[in-house]
Amino acid sequence: MFNVLKLIELAPGLAEAQRQAFRDQLQASTLELPGLHRALLEPAMAGSYNSGDLIWRATFLDRVSGERALGSAGWRRSGAALLDERRRVVRLEHVAFESAARGGVSPPGGLYRVALFCANHAPSAERLARYDAETRAMPRYIRTIRSWQLATTCEATGSRPWTHVWEQEYEDLAGLTGAYMMHPFHWAHIDRWYDPESPHWLVDPYVCHGFCATRAPVIDTAVDAVDGVAR
Repeated sequence: MFNVLKLIELAPGLAEAQRQAFRDQLQASTLELPGLHRALLEPAMAGSYNSGDLIWRATFLDRVSGERALGSAGWRRSGAALLDERRRVVRLEHVAFESAARGGVSPPGGLYRVALFCANHAPSAERLARYDAETRAMPRYIRTIRSWQLATTCEATGSRPWTHVWEQEYEDLAGLTGAYMMHPFHWAHIDRWYDPESPHWLVDPYVCHGFCATRAPVIDTAVDAVDGVAR
């Protein structure tokens, strides 16, 4: 699978009706993407940070299909044009990534969380491998994580040259803000990679952390996942 994710921050002066019109237009353009396998467009919930107002995610069967769809004349006239409107969009974080290490079973609805990281402080192959392994180990200890995926980017633009995309799905918000954020495994093994005062420091302190409600699975955790669009 090939995934494209955008975190969209709208101009603060836009009225609620204008924000809804933007979202409706983007949703319509997204659903017209040729070869679309799965899509998500939802408002970022309170408590998100550096993630803007909207979380947009599109999945295609492979990179060729995704690049063809996003390069199509229809998308350039509609979705891409919307996202380029600087009077409405003031910040855009963009990553593209192929499906990588992943597991679990997505709930039929609940909560999707994504974090964008830039591992740029002495990123040796050994340190990156250890960081990836410890991040992938989290679902073994944090049982509220229903599905997950850790991927490295093949495209990244925005506030940082993002290197990692860390996604999870939960049944509810408490699974993220409680069990995940407060788990001892997080403190003992994960936080040190993000702490500039730690000798293990690896990840730029500026990260994106966004989450939203879902009404359908988001992460494809099995090859035979049923096609569908989360609306």
